[in-house]
Amino acid sequence: MVNIIFKGPLVNYFGTDRIILKNSYNDIIDLIKEIDKNDIISHDGKIRAGYIILINGRDYRIYNKQLGENDTVEIIPINHGG
Repeated sequence: MVNIIFKGPLVNYFGTDRIILKNSYNDIIDLIKEIDKNDIISHDGKIRAGYIILINGRDYRIYNKQLGENDTVEIIPINHGG
């Protein structure tokens, strides 16, 4: 099972601060496609700028194994203004 934790405005968008998925995923993009039907987090197979994604506390770009049991994914939008 993969535990997904949403931060900031994503809590309102998804209607919860966390969800648990029972499937395994080849990579973070497959998981994001499963939960993000409106492509706000990813587009064309890439994570959009403005999001930090951690897998078990580490940046997703250095995590190179299949997502599965007991993994935790945190999706954190970077909010900023000018």
